[in-house]
Amino acid sequence: MKKVILILILFLSCYFIYNKTLDEKLYYVTIGDFLSKGINYNGTSSYGYSDYIEYYLKKNRILKGYNNTFTSIDYRIIDIIKILEYNEKKDNLSLNYLIKRADIITLSLGMNELYYKLNRDTQNIYTYIDDMINNYDKILSYINSFHHKKVFILGYYNILGKNNDIFNYANYKLKKLCNNYEYIYIDLSKIFNNNPTYINIDNSFIPNQEGYEKISQIIIDKFENNWYNILRNFITMTQLSWRKERNYEKKYSSKLCRINCYLCMW
Repeated sequence: MKKVILILILFLSCYFIYNKTLDEKLYYVTIGDFLSKGINYNGTSSYGYSDYIEYYLKKNRILKGYNNTFTSIDYRIIDIIKILEYNEKKDNLSLNYLIKRADIITLSLGMNELYYKLNRDTQNIYTYIDDMINNYDKILSYINSFHHKKVFILGYYNILGKNNDIFNYANYKLKKLCNNYEYIYIDLSKIFNNNPTYINIDNSFIPNQEGYEKISQIIIDKFENNWYNILRNFITMTQLSWRKERNYEKKYSSKLCRINCYLCMW
């Protein structure tokens, strides 16, 4: 009987958490460089990964609002820091306000700086990356001052056919930073490195339409798995608690049996 009740509680809990996750309206803000802007190889705005995510949220009727005001083809990490420090406004909105309001944030920064440095020289490149990530930390620290459902940070990919160790180091540092804040790091290198499927223009690190759609799919998959992980953790903790209770009952029952045996012998 206890097992039936436990299963019923688990089912109802799963149903409640699943529906609460899907029914809650979310405000989505994307911040950053050409990736967040959705720039195509002609340098004009296209249908970027954030537009696919907006469509996904709208289709599932969980979109409260969407904003991509603070995205630009040439945004650098220090540009976003400056915008936050001076509370600059675009279209009568400040990034500070949007970050406070956001439930979901996607962020892509640093690609412009990394390729700019590599195209000039690789001298002191690791120190350069350290400084870049330290500046990134200032932005994430500010975002962390507020409560968000999810924050996704896009990593770096290599289209040069060389310097893989440099990109690996930059991604390692960025992933470690994301882990510090428990933000979700999006590894693009395994899929995008020198892949003509998603980047089909020589000497350009700007994705094609398939590339932007692929980025959105990676983020949406992680978003959809969120409620599943909540349920899995809940079920695991409940099972552990139930096993602990059962072990206690077995241990107690065993002791009680021995006592009864002693009494009978006496």
